[in-house]
Amino acid sequence: MFARAVVGVALASLCWSSCGPQVDGDVVAKVGDEAIKLADLRQFREESTADYRDPQTGFQAWRFYLQTMIDMKLMLIEVQKRQLDQTVEFTRQWERERRKKLVDEYAVRTILADVDLAVEGMRQGFATSKWNRMLRLAHIRTASSAAAQKAMRDLEQGWNFAEVARRYSIAPTAAHGGELKAWYGRGNLEEMGLPLAVGEQVFDLQVGDLSQPLAVGEHYEIFKVLSQGPAPTHYRAAFLREQYWNEFRTRWNELVAQLKERLNAQLDGAAIQLLVDRMAESAGRGMLLGPEEQDVVLCRFQGGQVTLRDFAETYNAYWFIRSVSFDSSGIAEFIHRDLLPRTLVYQAALQEGLDQDSTIATWLQDKKKSLLLEALRREEVVQRTEVDSVMARQYYDDYPQQFMELEEIQVAEVLVATRAEAEQLLQRARAGEPLATLAARHTLRTDAENGQYHIHNHPSERRVFGALYDSVVAAPVGVLTGPVALDEGYSIFEVQKRIPPRPTPFAQAASRARWWVQKRQEKALFDSLFIRLRNQYAERVIVFEKQLAKLDAAPH
Repeated sequence: MFARAVVGVALASLCWSSCGPQVDGDVVAKVGDEAIKLADLRQFREESTADYRDPQTGFQAWRFYLQTMIDMKLMLIEVQKRQLDQTVEFTRQWERERRKKLVDEYAVRTILADVDLAVEGMRQGFATSKWNRMLRLAHIRTASSAAAQKAMRDLEQGWNFAEVARRYSIAPTAAHGGELKAWYGRGNLEEMGLPLAVGEQVFDLQVGDLSQPLAVGEHYEIFKVLSQGPAPTHYRAAFLREQYWNEFRTRWNELVAQLKERLNAQLDGAAIQLLVDRMAESAGRGMLLGPEEQDVVLCRFQGGQVTLRDFAETYNAYWFIRSVSFDSSGIAEFIHRDLLPRTLVYQAALQEGLDQDSTIATWLQDKKKSLLLEALRREEVVQRTEVDSVMARQYYDDYPQQFMELEEIQVAEVLVATRAEAEQLLQRARAGEPLATLAARHTLRTDAENGQYHIHNHPSERRVFGALYDSVVAAPVGVLTGPVALDEGYSIFEVQKRIPPRPTPFAQAASRARWWVQKRQEKALFDSLFIRLRNQYAERVIVFEKQLAKLDAAPH
């Protein structure tokens, strides 16, 4: 919310009115006819510090947040004075946000509870799913079905898979007996170039099993499962996410179908033909609709309608991710798939009075204020900032510490499922086997070439690597370390090189320097706006110091 953005700005000075007349209750300030109560101030600080630290200490922190609340109310007074809420841009933006909130809330209340009930079944589904494991594979690739059948016949007669691969396979892995280096699972089948349907068949196999020859592109592949291990944690999350949204989409489509029937949605054939004609006249370069044509009704339903303007706005939001065939059937499909569903759900939400629900009404009121504050910020701050390359270069030279590359740590690692396997591999590494070789054959980590990658010395890397990050940061160069217990298994590693912090060249840092200059300008413009509004509306602000003093001894 924009309110929190305001809190994040360090104010140049705090302007306070005199104590003013006494009032009853817990009112700590008044801005015009609006009162700010102690409860309001406490809630505002609590919500703000969810994302920001207190910029002041002790009692001054309360003064800071109260001044911020006053400044926001002064901004709203200025917004009303300038009638920014009457602009076409704001009106459309507000209507979009209102519709989105009501549609999303309606979906939550009518669909999400049932979807949530299905989650436990989804978890159990993953536990028994073929995607709950990683496979080490060998393969034989042939150019024809006949060659694949010959290879298959040799295998069925008991020939060693590696020998058959060397004899028949045209893949680069033939020299290594067809063995693939990486572990494969649901999340990286595309690295093998396998269609999902083929992957389904491969993952039906058990360790030691052979697949039948499978058509993959222009070739034929025979797979053998060499070994298996557990899927990493993020596979489970991806599986549940996909299942969750599949369930949601199914229920959403059922809801839309019910609403189409209940609200009697009917397309207008003549209006659809008008769209077809206008696109044909433009030779596919885009429609030009006259003012009177924008209000032509494309679809009618109980309580509302969809116009050509609605179609154009939705099409503009979707054209780059979804093509539309501009004939009658293509336009009808787009309306039913992309335009009508949210429109009908919005209508259902209004008919059921969802906008009058106290929780939703409060949210909408706060959102409208936030959008109005943002409109004033754009006019007074964003549109007035000017940054050029000279200013960016000057900032880069003045603040070199902001443009330092982090220490970079080059690591070779093998990640396996069990401690026993890790201990065994550690002994082999100490006996002289390269970690890269061991990683190529054994590691579960699929996003590192031969187990080698870089870690930046920054705590944010802990979110990616977990306990491995702390172990790598502490490890000396050239020393085998491990096993380290991770969520995904057990890791043995060696820090191969540390690249110390170094300045980022200006060519690479220029955009960041421009960003910092822009932020400084915005802060200065913000401070100037606040000071101007405080002076302009000083007579409307009263702070009740005695009431505010109640917070001095309050815990915070």
